Amino acid sequence: MTSAAYRQALEATGYLASNGLPAPGLVPANDPRAAKMRAIFSDERVGLRADAVFSAQNAPTSIFKDAGDSEPSDDDLRQWHEAAWNVGVAPLLWIITPTDVRLYDCYASPEPADESAGQAPQPLDRFVLQSADRLRALDIQCGRIATETGAFWASPIGSKINRRHRVDRELLAEISALEDRLTALDDPQTDRAVAHARDIAQRFIGRCIFTWYLLDRGIAQPFLPSEMPTDLSAMFATPSSAFALFDWLRTTFNGDLFPMDDPGAEHEQLTPKHLELIRDFVEGRSLIPDRLGQGRLFRFRFNAIPVDLVSSIYQQFARTSAADEARSQGLHYTPVELVHLTLDPVFEGLSSHATIIDPACGSGAFLVEAFRRLVWRAAEGQPATRDLVRRILYTQLFGVDINRAALGIAAFSLYLAALELDEQPISDIRDLKFDRLIDTTLFEADSLGEKLPAPITCRTFDAVVGNPPWTFVKKELGADRRRTSDSSTLRPRRSPDQAFLSLGAELAGVHGRVGMVMKATPFFSKDVHAVAARNHLLAHLAPVALINLSYLRREDLFPDAVGPALLFFARCGLGPQADRMLVGSIPWTPDFRRTGVFGLGPGEIRSIPLKRVLATPTFLKAATFGTVRDGWLIERLEKDFQRFDVLMQALERDPSANRGQGFQVRGDANTPPSSYRELKVVTPEKFSAFRLDYGSLDDFTHPTLHRPRRESIFLGPILLCSKVGNASGAERGRYSAAVSSRDVLYTQNFYGVSFAGADVRYAFALSAILNSSLTSFQFAFGGPTWGLERPTVEPHDLLSLRIPDLTKIDPALLDALIEAEKKAAADPTSSARLTALDEAVFDAYDLDSDERTLARDSVDRARYLIFENRSERGGLITPPGAEALRAYAGQVAQTVDAYLRARNERHLEAVIYPVRLTKAVLASGVPGITAVRFVMAKGGPGREPVVRDGDPMDLDALSALLRGQFDAPIPPYLNERRQIRLYGSDDLFILKPSEIRNWTRTVGLNDADVILADHWMRRGSTVAHA
Repeated sequence: MTSAAYRQALEATGYLASNGLPAPGLVPANDPRAAKMRAIFSDERVGLRADAVFSAQNAPTSIFKDAGDSEPSDDDLRQWHEAAWNVGVAPLLWIITPTDVRLYDCYASPEPADESAGQAPQPLDRFVLQSADRLRALDIQCGRIATETGAFWASPIGSKINRRHRVDRELLAEISALEDRLTALDDPQTDRAVAHARDIAQRFIGRCIFTWYLLDRGIAQPFLPSEMPTDLSAMFATPSSAFALFDWLRTTFNGDLFPMDDPGAEHEQLTPKHLELIRDFVEGRSLIPDRLGQGRLFRFRFNAIPVDLVSSIYQQFARTSAADEARSQGLHYTPVELVHLTLDPVFEGLSSHATIIDPACGSGAFLVEAFRRLVWRAAEGQPATRDLVRRILYTQLFGVDINRAALGIAAFSLYLAALELDEQPISDIRDLKFDRLIDTTLFEADSLGEKLPAPITCRTFDAVVGNPPWTFVKKELGADRRRTSDSSTLRPRRSPDQAFLSLGAELAGVHGRVGMVMKATPFFSKDVHAVAARNHLLAHLAPVALINLSYLRREDLFPDAVGPALLFFARCGLGPQADRMLVGSIPWTPDFRRTGVFGLGPGEIRSIPLKRVLATPTFLKAATFGTVRDGWLIERLEKDFQRFDVLMQALERDPSANRGQGFQVRGDANTPPSSYRELKVVTPEKFSAFRLDYGSLDDFTHPTLHRPRRESIFLGPILLCSKVGNASGAERGRYSAAVSSRDVLYTQNFYGVSFAGADVRYAFALSAILNSSLTSFQFAFGGPTWGLERPTVEPHDLLSLRIPDLTKIDPALLDALIEAEKKAAADPTSSARLTALDEAVFDAYDLDSDERTLARDSVDRARYLIFENRSERGGLITPPGAEALRAYAGQVAQTVDAYLRARNERHLEAVIYPVRLTKAVLASGVPGITAVRFVMAKGGPGREPVVRDGDPMDLDALSALLRGQFDAPIPPYLNERRQIRLYGSDDLFILKPSEIRNWTRTVGLNDADVILADHWMRRGSTVAHA
């Protein structure tokens, strides 16, 4: 029974309804789902015994602890905070006392300088229950709505929390420091000696941690020899006591767990100095260089630290033990958050008897988490028995990897998980023995280059999961050679992970699910092999969902890589009908590096027709990085207009004589033509859009060139097209091209077209098109590199650009293009002239009004794909001004009115408000949320949409709706409600974070489509989440 103070605090913040029922996402201690979080709720050794946990997007965000009817002691507060930090699954601990709410950071252990011995750790903040203002402030910062919308992380409380200090990262940092110091003790002089010393050090650390785990969980004590101490430090007091422990481990557990490959070398290398370092680690004295010798106020407690975090330590071992081998074999660390995000859709509706395989399992991160989920599902809320846990371990989990050391770590991690999940008391030492997994369910093999073992090939699996290597992994043989007649060998160039996906399709059979982390680039490539491989997989594995992670590639998504990633799902609960696929992107947020929270809501996911993706390869990138309407425009451009290179042929600009890349300097030493000495050189640093500044260009001074190129491509007039995405565009986000009337040299960073002997008017018309927003649109949403890798425009990307046939275009449109280009060239800083240039280009392409909106907005959207730095992307999240809101609201109303015009009986009016929902008087209390209201009014639509200013007090009407429990029928992993639509009988509120990216005209077009798809002609109040 919870206290009155506890109920008051949770009702005031929306986690409990006034009738006492928990809000969606809140799991009380008496809920069957609490069995999945035993350490938080019921483990007496952990001692937290929380009363509830709230999760958004299937990830715990707050732990609630009711202190009861009396004030907790300092020891209580310290113990609860230490336990919550060690559990490490939620960022915030709420301790509700009879008088106040105290919030603690579960991602940070107090520093010794911050706390005195015996004192309770200081909370992030305290909120007095008797103060209405303080309760309102608590709700605004940390209430349910702030958490679900992601606004919590930007609040004064949330902004103090950083996952960099989370228990797994602190533990990993300490272990890495210990490993380095143990390795360096004997001063190894050769690479081989260093590798050997590191291997020995890892064995010592691994046994130390495993023993610590057994002791903290009370597993080892009943079975230790009487002469062996039960204190971990004492076990490592002397070499003899340490080796007595190692002998006991070897005889008690099987050989998969801790092989003793070279006991003689271990005896030589375990010295008192080694043991002193290990004891420092065990007793909480830091070994990290900048904290060396400092004591930890919170000790590591392996009865609380989740096993997936423990196993991540051993993932790190697999990477550091042989850094070069790790790179060559594609070993990489998969963050726990990404493992969860990948498995969530796979496990939606999956049977507890399902068989799971990871064909590139590494150190077992995906298998460990799959193991836990299968046990929870099979146990159905009851304590898991040993028979159940081991049946799943021995019969339902399979893995393959090329690296045997990684397999050993996978086996160890699975054994640890089995010990954690097994809730049956251990009464016999034989209960600690496991069957071998290696060569039984875990196999050493090159999945792509050799025949897989019979236990793998003789069956299909219910789910194939993992994060396969993105670099080629080989033993003696590689993957099968690509054969056009064999669809199983279809794959993009230099993308082995795609071969793993093809293997996954085979292992999944006809009905099995697939959930894998993949390199994103091949899915958006225009390469013929990439397109063929992708289309085969999309059709064969339908229904498919692709979730793009590329926006996070420079935000520490992976600790040691910046490659663009995506999540590939097939036949999962997330999937639509077989003739459609789901696509979307997890948006960039300034807090991801700090929080690790994926901002994935239903509004980020779109359903698109599979046949359109198969027919138009570029449709996929447009719909994934942009919107469905972007996909429609890309599709129309592809169908209605010819490629740039076709126009070049029509203009007789031959690639062997009139066009090509500029000269290349480094490489072979070839003598350039003597005429080059008389010419100036265009370089990226001296390039400008529309026209060149000849006075700033440098002379040609290179004595030799690797590739001098043909002299004819440097003859003026020349259309110069930049290869490098940089700040040379007339606006940030525009592509840049220029016309040079003179002969000029240019480097390989440009593709040039000489119009010597041709009609130069076409050069100016092409300059207009290339400098327009529509070209930025094509490269951003149809090109293969922007937003994925370096923002370059390779020659084949340029030549595949869609261009009107300028030789057949209406002469008036051609003249308008040339005139607009020359005016823009005279003053490239004039926004009015650039707008006029865009309009002339839109006229040449015959774009309708909605298509023009998409193209105009694309400059800003492309800017954030070209310039990936945080300072640039900060522009995405600036609050929208009144002008932006007016434009957005007008676009929504105009689009809906176009539908209503057929009957001419009603029209949509938009109402914008001059304030955001931030002040306490605005009863919702949501920080950083903007609302726009739409009202269905009588009378047909007028020529212009109606947008008017509203009274801020209108927003008070939102209070009751936002306080209510709107349990949307969406999966828990899509539970972040970043966009909310509240329908009344004749009005609609749209609420979204106060970030300009949510309130553009393009977004208005798509929001109008969603409103129409909702069939808003209903009565009563309805809530939808996008």
